[in-house]
Amino acid sequence: MMRLTWRQHWVALLVLLTLSVVAVTALVISGLFERSIPAQEWRYVWQGYGPNYVDLAVQAIPLVGALFVGVHLIARELEDGTDYFAWTQGYSKARWVLGKLAAAAAVLLPMAVGLGLVFAWWFRLYAPLTGYFSVHAFALYPAALAGWTIAGLTMGTAAAALTRRAGRAMVLTLAGWFVLHHFAIVGSPRTPPSEFWWLQFGQLAILLAISALLAWGAIVLMQGARAKHGVPRLLRALPRRVDSNAQVLARQLDGTRLMAVPRVAWRQHWIGLLVALTLLGIYVATLVMTGLHIRAEPAGLRPQYVNLTGSFASGGSDANYTLPLLLPFVVGAILGGSLTGPDLEHGTIGFAWAQGVTRARWVVGKMAAVGCVLVVAAIAAGLVFQWWDQAYLADRLSDPWFALYAPVYAGWMAVTLVVAAFLGVLLRSRIGAAVTCFFGVLVAAYANAEFLRSHYLPTAVAVNRPAPAGSLIINWSITNVHALPGAIRHQLLVNVDNPTGWGGIGPALTRYHATSILTYQPASQFWQLQAIESAGLLLVTLLIGAATVWLVRRQES
Repeated sequence: MMRLTWRQHWVALLVLLTLSVVAVTALVISGLFERSIPAQEWRYVWQGYGPNYVDLAVQAIPLVGALFVGVHLIARELEDGTDYFAWTQGYSKARWVLGKLAAAAAVLLPMAVGLGLVFAWWFRLYAPLTGYFSVHAFALYPAALAGWTIAGLTMGTAAAALTRRAGRAMVLTLAGWFVLHHFAIVGSPRTPPSEFWWLQFGQLAILLAISALLAWGAIVLMQGARAKHGVPRLLRALPRRVDSNAQVLARQLDGTRLMAVPRVAWRQHWIGLLVALTLLGIYVATLVMTGLHIRAEPAGLRPQYVNLTGSFASGGSDANYTLPLLLPFVVGAILGGSLTGPDLEHGTIGFAWAQGVTRARWVVGKMAAVGCVLVVAAIAAGLVFQWWDQAYLADRLSDPWFALYAPVYAGWMAVTLVVAAFLGVLLRSRIGAAVTCFFGVLVAAYANAEFLRSHYLPTAVAVNRPAPAGSLIINWSITNVHALPGAIRHQLLVNVDNPTGWGGIGPALTRYHATSILTYQPASQFWQLQAIESAGLLLVTLLIGAATVWLVRRQES
């Protein structure tokens, strides 16, 4: 069973192991760098950096394991009917489910424990400042992380046994994951640190008990009747009354073929599209409700930073935008991989090509049908966010606000969709395409935001003065910084882009023979930067879409 599970799911397992290695490497490098910072400056550094993003990134690993390993341990075989083959080889249903879970756990559990140990070492610097139970660090220590890994695997397997469809099971697993995170967390910021490790193992025991119940539920559900998986017809039947004129008949056939692929794309992917539109609809509704709440406040009383609940949030408020920022990458990767991967993986692609639909029309029609719906929805969400952000225009040039405006938001949705479709053709696997696309495009988006976006247009320089309000700071250097008193250095850090708080910093710099040099992008170039990035994303979409068509045309029937 170990050998079989690895052969069936080696792509997803290898991606998870690679992600864990990358996370461990990043934690070790950043931990060593942070430990080289002098103690007297540490209290300024952690406020601007902090573990707010790190813990969110590491928590995504067990969730990815639940979606792309736990669900697909049995979902694919239930869909294809190959589960009966396993039961005729001397395996009972219980042994089959438990054997697959144990094989996957044997790979992922050592990974989770090792990652948790490295995270515990990395977080040791932050624990006295943030507490052991803040920013979800508690769930990333080895005992709790191992429990969440097992719980994710069994939750995905139980969802697959219940729905007998991979897509529906992934949606159910995602919902169950958030519910479990809300109700199964132990401890609070007021819990004394002396109880930390007792609660760690208590959390592990709770999650193991839940995992046992989910595994038992999956075995019980396997006793039910199997659903049959069918392939929808591409073309409708010809009308009974056909005009004798050959040209009229040809036009009727052309019109039928023209809408055949979009119609099949909707029939195959309507659940995924409905879930994506629901998520975007919830996001838009939240923006509308909080936007009306913010506008009800007098302009002078509006908080400087707000989250998507409309409440005040000071440090680390960007984490409240994580889900809206990830939506294009998650939705595009899952739906894009499903456009091409399953048909090539199951061999049903030959049926489509035998119905008078060319290969180019097949792939272009599917990408256009699903892509148009997603891009239009992303544009609508971006326009609503633009309305919501009118009260905070001074911050829109920086992430995450820049990436939530309509042109860039829709651009990344389109790029992710076509990249996943391309990888689906290349890998012939929906899971491999979705996982590889999600993390690959997410890394590309991060690299673009950090290293490329600030250099789209020529930059401005400010010497011994702050950058104008709303500017995007690219580089900042101070000569003879060690001669400045600690209070002046702290004032510089806080007011680097705040002209009203600059005060006597300029004379102090002159007095101590120090020079502040700021390189920045002015806020007036916001829409030019939006246009450049969206045009680049459109070009990438067209190029990868053309590459996908070329690759499909080279496929064997």
